[in-house]
Amino acid sequence: MRKSGFRSALMCAGCAVAVVAAPAQAQETQDDSGLETITVVARKRAENVQTVPISITALTGETLQERGIARVSDLVSSVPNLSQDGGGSVIGAIGIRGIVSQTRNIGFDSGLGVYVDGVLGVRPNSFDQELPDIATLEVLRGPQGTLFGRNTTAGAINITTRKPDLEAFHIEGRAAYGNLDQAEGSIYLTGPLAPGKLGFKIAGSIATRDGYIRNLLSDEKLNNLDRKSLRGGLLFKPTDDVDVALGGSWLKQSDRLLLGQIADNTVGGLAGLPGFFADPYTVAQDGQNQQDREIWTANLNIDVRLGDYTLTSISAYGDNTSRLIVDNDARPIPLSTSDFKDGARQFTQELRLASPAGGSFDYLVGLYYLYQDADADRSTVALGPPGPGAFFGSISSTSALRTNAYAVFVNGNLRPTDSVTISGGLRYNIETRDLDFVQTNTSFVPLPNLTAQLHRKDENLSGNASVTWQFAENARVYASVARGFKSGGYNPDIVGDTQISFGPENAWSYEAGFKADLLDRKLRVNAAAFYTDYKDLQVSALVGAAFQIRNAAAAKIKGFELEVTAKPVRELELNFGAGYTDATYDDFPGCGPGINCAGNRLPFVPELSLSAGGQLTLPVGDGSLSLRSDLSYRSSVYYEASNAPDGRLPGYVLVNGRIGYTFADDKVTVAVFGRNLFDKRYRDFSFYLAPFDQRMDRWAVPRTYGVELSTRF
Repeated sequence: MRKSGFRSALMCAGCAVAVVAAPAQAQETQDDSGLETITVVARKRAENVQTVPISITALTGETLQERGIARVSDLVSSVPNLSQDGGGSVIGAIGIRGIVSQTRNIGFDSGLGVYVDGVLGVRPNSFDQELPDIATLEVLRGPQGTLFGRNTTAGAINITTRKPDLEAFHIEGRAAYGNLDQAEGSIYLTGPLAPGKLGFKIAGSIATRDGYIRNLLSDEKLNNLDRKSLRGGLLFKPTDDVDVALGGSWLKQSDRLLLGQIADNTVGGLAGLPGFFADPYTVAQDGQNQQDREIWTANLNIDVRLGDYTLTSISAYGDNTSRLIVDNDARPIPLSTSDFKDGARQFTQELRLASPAGGSFDYLVGLYYLYQDADADRSTVALGPPGPGAFFGSISSTSALRTNAYAVFVNGNLRPTDSVTISGGLRYNIETRDLDFVQTNTSFVPLPNLTAQLHRKDENLSGNASVTWQFAENARVYASVARGFKSGGYNPDIVGDTQISFGPENAWSYEAGFKADLLDRKLRVNAAAFYTDYKDLQVSALVGAAFQIRNAAAAKIKGFELEVTAKPVRELELNFGAGYTDATYDDFPGCGPGINCAGNRLPFVPELSLSAGGQLTLPVGDGSLSLRSDLSYRSSVYYEASNAPDGRLPGYVLVNGRIGYTFADDKVTVAVFGRNLFDKRYRDFSFYLAPFDQRMDRWAVPRTYGVELSTRF
């Protein structure tokens, strides 16, 4: 990373820590209001987040709104050791603690799982959810191999939406408008249909924004925003011991995504050809750039209390379609375009029994089943090298993949004394996959013609164990070990050779942590250190002219997270977060032609991530004035395992701000906001295009600002 950027970030972080610590000590006796207790369901039970022996960032819906977090991808600026590759919603990836799995085909799963009301997203391209009606959002770091189970070697994002109100009607609305013709709106409506027995909710959001990169050839503005979402639900309580919740959601996105622009016109196989601009917000591309996705879900959650026991059933169905169109050469020349279409339909069923909580021993047992039917259609058109011998050709593939996954799991907590808790769990997984695949190549690019019908079966035992010692009333330390498992899969993509199957990966993770609410709950300090050993890591390697997944690597990842929240007085709340990740390959033969990437950093992962923020609320007139600022820093990242110098993106600092006034009845708030206030220009995506020996970059959104009106009744 550049020393100047690192020094600036450390200075900002140091100021934030000083601001957090000093007022908390000085104002210890001035105000008896403390920090909010956040209830999470990280272990499938409602618990105070401070009692759970996992490194967790837990955010309420109100906090998400205050920080301007409208969707899952926005979390990266606020959550230590959460990172993403920037590849967009369709093929982009989000990861935790050094593992960012680029899941650009239906045969490869993410090491991160995103769950909404207990239901796993249909495919990774559904993970970037809109967040209009959130009760709590939990980021669980490290393998969650017992209770979330399937393929969560990196961690999980667990989202709980608000329940319908059975007693009274409520409506909330928000509308915002800003530069780049940015328009955002959301609404939440809930109330009883039969008081005390049946209630409903409806939540929706819309977000549009002009693009900020102009395509001179078509006069289009690329990298725009166009997203819509809707979520509804019914809650039925026939008796005090039975809850039946029926939910459904819809999300549609259609953006002119610019995946890449030419990084340097002096090197590579296309050096000197037209299409390069020094201005990062200008391109000239003759092909279309587009990403589309549409996602439908439905779930039925039933809780039945049998005395002190609770029986839970979660049934869910989801349908996911997506499309990505890319001008591969990124020039005003018809050299190469790609059109990728994916679809997936998924059914899941979970059944679990929870014993009474709070005694010397409690447990939870469960069964899980997943069926997924996915298909893909890949097409790339390639014009041969420019010149008299140029010719047209294409590379295409079609895939059909069926997955069946079964699991049985158990988790328990033993309390031999009032201050010690021993926790542990096991999960046995069985997964089968059947693939039909055809690839046809008539282009100049040396890729094989291939027809394959493949079957694989993976079985594994994963789990975790921890010990927690509560050494003071609101302070705990814990130590844990967890084993994560990620099933094997396939490469139903544009492939470089006939070996399109890969095996499972495994991870052992060790963690020690500290959680404390101090100074009469005016100061909260959570810290964790971890070490993770990955074997048979599923990684993308350059095979001929295409990237394919291989079990080619071993990696060791170590680091820490620190999160501090302070509320020294009722009017002021401050937060600080820091994450450090030392993620390197132990071994990675074949990461490039004749290259072993042992000792290199894993791609997409900053070593250091920092965030700091504060909100001050003051009485003004008959209402209240709130001032909020948030800072985030991410150190440099590499975009390939080879750690190629031109694939290194420097670190950056971003600052957001918001000023709002809430009127006396607390029903109307008017605010102004700004994101990337200092208009930092930075790259947020990069990749190497092997057939043309060309580096591609993309530049991130410049400064945005606007006004916002929100109401609640």
